[in-house]
Amino acid sequence: MNKPTKPLLKSFVICGAIFCICIAAIHLLKSAKAASPTDWHNNEVSEQISQQARAEARKLWREENGDWQPNLTPQAEQELLHYTAQKQKELNRGKQ
Repeated sequence: MNKPTKPLLKSFVICGAIFCICIAAIHLLKSAKAASPTDWHNNEVSEQISQQARAEARKLWREENGDWQPNLTPQAEQELLHYTAQKQKELNRGKQ
């Protein structure tokens, strides 16, 4: 080889080595990042997070309201029946 091509070849080899090191570093960073569970691309982790959130919500509901909602009193039931009948009349008038 002549003298001008040796430095050019050497610089190509150095650039190629740097490029390979960068590719390897990017691959290692991606695989390390993928090792931590997220719900973005993993349905199982998403379901686990949802189940945990539902369990916490149930626990909070039971702490605040007990296991079951209380039954309606006769007075509250009458008020609801009256309100429902009134709304049904309004809907029936709207259809005509």
